[in-house]
Amino acid sequence: MRVIVDLALREPAENLALEEAILRAYASDLVPPTLRIWRNPRSIVIGRGQRPEEEADLELCRRFHIPVVRRPSGGGAVYHHPGNLNFSLFLPLDGPWNDVRRAHELVGELLAEALRARWGLRAEVKEGAVFVEGLKISGMAQFRHRGLLYHGTLILWEDRLPMERVLKALQPGYSPSGVPSNPSPTGSISGILGRKVEVEEGVRLLLRAFRPLGIPRAGEVSLREWALAWALAPKWTVPRPPGT
Repeated sequence: MRVIVDLALREPAENLALEEAILRAYASDLVPPTLRIWRNPRSIVIGRGQRPEEEADLELCRRFHIPVVRRPSGGGAVYHHPGNLNFSLFLPLDGPWNDVRRAHELVGELLAEALRARWGLRAEVKEGAVFVEGLKISGMAQFRHRGLLYHGTLILWEDRLPMERVLKALQPGYSPSGVPSNPSPTGSISGILGRKVEVEEGVRLLLRAFRPLGIPRAGEVSLREWALAWALAPKWTVPRPPGT
């Protein structure tokens, strides 16, 4: 399995475009199954069927220069920041990966087992998420188009700007007309362990978790993938409504 450790805090739309570019390359048999580990600066990432004005406080996002971007997969809005480590798996649509629920179970259990083995955490998998002591520390989603893009988060530490301030699903009166977010009480590995868990520790944990999916081989984004991502980046940027 090609492993890309890509921790640069670049424009979120570019990071989302890379997701599509790698999936297209994989679906065209140009690259092998891939694990990408990456981060975003502060940003709101909404699901494919959501409306930005219903999911994010756009005025606060404007004041704090927090972009809103859209991902190809469904599900609810999430708050990205440098303490949130993202992982993306690009896999074939056969065997157990052909079933949405089974894919959630398999990836979630790999991550949960790594958390148990590394830090002795009582990690549980529930509906495409991993919980520790009742707190959600990882949420996951998937997108299928001639291949499986399975991506998720791992909250290493919480941001100084609480997600409750920017995500409307965590505020009173939330009633979207599109696909709703389903918020759960969230936490971080650092908060649970009582010490800061550095990015390098999170990377090692993810490498350990997904080792059963294939022998890891260090790789990088190809020039073809970069070129396609740069062309696709505007597609994933969410325009702000007038007046925000």
